[in-house]
Amino acid sequence: MFAPKSGLGFVVLAAFLSLLLGIFIGQHSSSKLSESGHLRVKRCDSQGGNDEKSQLQKLVEDKWESEQHLNKEILDLINTTNLRNDLKELSSRPKLAGTERDNELARMIQQRFIESGFDSSELVPYDVLLSYPNQSDPNLITIHDGSDNVVFTSKFKEEVLHKDDGDPEFVHSYAAYSPPGDIKTNPGTGPIYVNYARVEDFDKLEELGIDVTGHLVIARFGKIYRGNKVTIAQERNATGIILFSDPHDVAALGTSPADVYPNSFWVPGSGMQRGTTLDGLGDPLTPGWPSTKDAYRLDEKDVVLPKIPCQPIGYDDAREILKKLGGPAPPAGWKGDIKEVGYNLGPQLLDEFGDHYVRLQSHNSMHITRSYNVIGTIKGEVEPDRYVLFGNHRDAWGYGAVDPSSGTAELLEVARVFGELKKKGWRPRRTMVFCSWGAEEFSALGSTEWVEDHVNKLQDRAVVYMGSDACARGPNLQVAASPLMWDAIKKITKLIPGVSDGETVYEEWAADYAFQNKTEPVIETLSSSTDHASFIFYCGIPSMDRYFAFDTNKYDVHLYPFFHTGYDTFYMVDKIVDPDYRITQGCGRMTALLLKYFSDSAVIPYSLNRMAETIEEDLVKLTSDGIGDRLVQIYDKFPVLEEAVTNLTQAINKFVKRVEQTKDTMGPMLLRAVNDQMMKLEQTFILPSGLPGRPLERHAIFAPSLYDAYGTSAFPGISDLLFRINTSKDKVRKEQRKETLRRHISDVTIVLQRAARYLEDFQFI
Repeated sequence: MFAPKSGLGFVVLAAFLSLLLGIFIGQHSSSKLSESGHLRVKRCDSQGGNDEKSQLQKLVEDKWESEQHLNKEILDLINTTNLRNDLKELSSRPKLAGTERDNELARMIQQRFIESGFDSSELVPYDVLLSYPNQSDPNLITIHDGSDNVVFTSKFKEEVLHKDDGDPEFVHSYAAYSPPGDIKTNPGTGPIYVNYARVEDFDKLEELGIDVTGHLVIARFGKIYRGNKVTIAQERNATGIILFSDPHDVAALGTSPADVYPNSFWVPGSGMQRGTTLDGLGDPLTPGWPSTKDAYRLDEKDVVLPKIPCQPIGYDDAREILKKLGGPAPPAGWKGDIKEVGYNLGPQLLDEFGDHYVRLQSHNSMHITRSYNVIGTIKGEVEPDRYVLFGNHRDAWGYGAVDPSSGTAELLEVARVFGELKKKGWRPRRTMVFCSWGAEEFSALGSTEWVEDHVNKLQDRAVVYMGSDACARGPNLQVAASPLMWDAIKKITKLIPGVSDGETVYEEWAADYAFQNKTEPVIETLSSSTDHASFIFYCGIPSMDRYFAFDTNKYDVHLYPFFHTGYDTFYMVDKIVDPDYRITQGCGRMTALLLKYFSDSAVIPYSLNRMAETIEEDLVKLTSDGIGDRLVQIYDKFPVLEEAVTNLTQAINKFVKRVEQTKDTMGPMLLRAVNDQMMKLEQTFILPSGLPGRPLERHAIFAPSLYDAYGTSAFPGISDLLFRINTSKDKVRKEQRKETLRRHISDVTIVLQRAARYLEDFQFI
């Protein structure tokens, strides 16, 4: 954009572009098309001249600044009664993706967008591969004695503990995309206990001389994504995996009835976490392409899907298995909180069960099923071809009151509020897009297919994507986002009334982090846990995920205790988590003002300096503890990458300084060009072929680790390859990975160099 050593080029270019635009408007405001399609000239009278001036003002007006009076109106319009009523309807029945109830809600949301006065509201279908259990032949874990009598059978549904929680259509416990199978241990043996089934847990077992090859394993939920647990167990040659929620993670105050649901948010012994085990995003049969009706589909046998059966159970059932295990005692830190259980590693059973064996039976099947997205728009008045998107998924593993319905209720209420403003004559500067996604729980299928369907348009036109997967989990704000959005998020939270005891959400948020001796709230970069993933990791569109969580200063909770269980109910939210709906209201208020801020600010309020700072800080972390020297040993040009980071920081600093100096005097065409440069900056980090081994995750700087989709990682390709090199015992494979790492470091270096050049003066290519 700007001359490297002088602002003169900027001034001249600004004057030229403004003059050019004036000529353009003067010509086109004095003519119009006749009915025959020919241009007909019309003279401008004095009123016409005023119209021209008004149009010019609209092109450069900062509606966010000029409409500050609307902020309070928007805050006041987010109504807790509406939120409660919508949540009650949305969570009244189970809504597994692809079922009639899910489709019914899609049609309802489409109609609500229409009633709100949206300019468009459409159902967008995709035919995707979904996985279901056999409702007439449930998946089971059984224990048999030496006479082949069944002495224990696991539950396949939660116990009904509240009168409204017993819907006959509630899905049985299963792990989606886990294959059918019938796994039996040998007499006198059971599964091997593998803690959280992380790489380091299997490595520890190997140190202890325990080989899981050919064995069933049992692991706790938590720490990493369940699909990674299955993949890692599979790579270690286990035959199947049982997953259970341990009281340490889901019932920290004890397991007596008074301490768990329906008396608290902690989970009773029959609570089972359902979920997908698919690695990656989107329909596995159409990778990189939308799963439209007539799309070419891969054969299932040619697709990377889980190969070993997996079954989730509650901690009551886990007790019956674990208390029979003998073998070595567990390493330090491996003991959970199930009473009467030593957490022995197995696989040997205790002597008294010397003729018993354990059996896992799974009857899952896969079907191509139609799933709908709902897309509603409020057309922008000045820049209708620039999109500010807000989305939430609709499907759930059960009632889904928190996940996703607290976010869906928020979506509907924010849509209603902006619809009310539109009916009074207001329009945003840029187009607002509201998205209700289908089949998110199966690995973000609906959003990924839609992004793949619109990738070119989105990369040209999308400003930000904001997601609300499960907003009301607890009282403490947690945010993950592209660094380009960090300052805007903090600014808006200072305008939102607190959801607990603080004056503002920001005040409460800052107080939460003050317990950790942080001077300001911490925003993380994004994981791939929900629908923002394809926007940020595939397209490079700045994105955000935010929710109010349980107090992690008090409880060591990963996600939240009743996540994906039958106890994520309306009663849970209405009586325990958010009885006054201030949390859900806080979600809606934050989303509404962020939507308006990014839609209506003349200069898009990105925080480019945060991007530079974060990349620099993450590079320091990557190269600490001697890792930088190790990388130089592997590839002597690694210092060029470090130099590229420094150059990018300098380019960003120059760009930001000059925008600040001139933003109040920019003509409309220059304003548009500057916004486009900022809007596409994150896209310069996209690798065309994706991260090594991950073609659909293409962000070179921020993406999840290969070993935990729920986590976030900086320079993920470098860190994952280095880890695989360090842990590889095969010399040939180790050298192959080193060569891949060298190439990837070169790719990342080029990406960073491109990003710095992208911020140069316009005339430089």
